Amino acid sequence: MPTAAKPKLGPRRRPSQARARGTVEVLLTATARVLVRRGWAGTTTNHIAEAAGVSVGTLYEYFPGKDAMVHALVERHLARAEVELGAVIAEQASNLGALRLEPLARAMVDAMIGLHAEAPRLHRVLFEEVPHGPAVRRRVRALEERSASALAAALAVIPGVVVRDRVVAARLVVDMLEALTHRWVTDATQATLPPRRLADELVRMIVAYLGG
Repeated sequence: MPTAAKPKLGPRRRPSQARARGTVEVLLTATARVLVRRGWAGTTTNHIAEAAGVSVGTLYEYFPGKDAMVHALVERHLARAEVELGAVIAEQASNLGALRLEPLARAMVDAMIGLHAEAPRLHRVLFEEVPHGPAVRRRVRALEERSASALAAALAVIPGVVVRDRVVAARLVVDMLEALTHRWVTDATQATLPPRRLADELVRMIVAYLGG
């Protein structure tokens, strides 16, 4: 994940009326389209305004620059990840006594693939090309740590788990899932497996590792 300088990342003003909120949505949708087509380095506010069908002046009424617009897209993705992975974590915590290894692995794999598969080309640009500051990096790390902690707690009560160190094993599984789903889902040159087949293979890997 590239490191960012310190541009102004907040919106210029918060839209309160429906029309203004609609304009922000149009601008962010256009930002996503242009990023996919031109990449981070090739995207300018002029390109975004043209794709959105508004003037550059209108764009600057809402955002100070492309950094802030792209940051808003990153924030949306992270918020969704926190909700969806948080739901998996909460289900684990509330159902520890009944958990089994393969269904748990399936739930984690499906959630991770879903996060990457919704807009894979955009995801790749946002997290490989766009430079990010410490706040985004801390947020990503915190999400990974929560997922690993929940998995380690589950491994303590699931029958048949044979790993030597649950904490280390949980962290390896979370990092492996993030790396492989990102590479295989967002990179068209690696996408030789359909998502369902990829999910099946990842579940098999996790079960074989954790269950011996």
